[in-house]
Amino acid sequence: MSCVSAAAALLSGGYLYSAKGQRVILLLTLVVVATVYFLIYASGQLFWARIIPSSASIVYTNLAAVFAGLGAGWAWQLPKMPTWRRAGLASVLGMTSLAAVFWPLLSIALRPPPVGCDVWKGGVAIQTSWATCSPAAAATLFHAEGIKVSEREMIPLCLTDRSGTITLGLYRGIKMIADQNDRQVQIVDPDLAKLLDDNDWPVLLAVQLPHDVDDRRYADQWGWIPGMGHSVVALGRTPDSGIIVGDPSVGVERWTEADLKVLWHGDGMRVK
Repeated sequence: MSCVSAAAALLSGGYLYSAKGQRVILLLTLVVVATVYFLIYASGQLFWARIIPSSASIVYTNLAAVFAGLGAGWAWQLPKMPTWRRAGLASVLGMTSLAAVFWPLLSIALRPPPVGCDVWKGGVAIQTSWATCSPAAAATLFHAEGIKVSEREMIPLCLTDRSGTITLGLYRGIKMIADQNDRQVQIVDPDLAKLLDDNDWPVLLAVQLPHDVDDRRYADQWGWIPGMGHSVVALGRTPDSGIIVGDPSVGVERWTEADLKVLWHGDGMRVK
């Protein structure tokens, strides 16, 4: 990705530019906006794993680095501007591209993750810090599939840092352990009705309590914080159509379909 970003800079700076300054400024503005938009709304999202089903998809789908590389090339071609200013702007965008490429590793260095542990409750790996729910949920998923792994082992594989785990980082960890055991990772359909109809458990689900939910039960009784992402594992169904959920913060719970409608927003994985 570093080479691709550098090639993008050479391409935009050497060929894909216009002698008219307005066009270069427009192109530069567009790629800067695209870089920011990608980082906020698209970076690290699970849907990229459908396109590139690799443990390195978190790197290969990092288009922010490519956008910033294009911007560096166009910044160098800005007309009627002193060389030192063009060089400075191009260097800033080049460093932004490089930082974007290596961010998964930089984030761990800047925000070191908790060490983790190996604590279990009723077949559910219990998170040992608020930031490690995803590695713990991954350990629970593998435990239900007969594969022994701990929260502590999953933390570095999922690129977890002190602020938590991005979804593609979680996919990376699950993909790596699945590959080691000759298993496949399947991204589930985002439709809740299909998830329930498939009745194919266990499934790791990325969940979150939205800010606009009027039902105070989730915040007041369950302790959910609106807007904070969480990971759980749906382990199966109960005779009365409930869902058995392994929540790394508390252990085994019983959810209803209505709970999933509120808390689940389409991201999930299973191991086949």
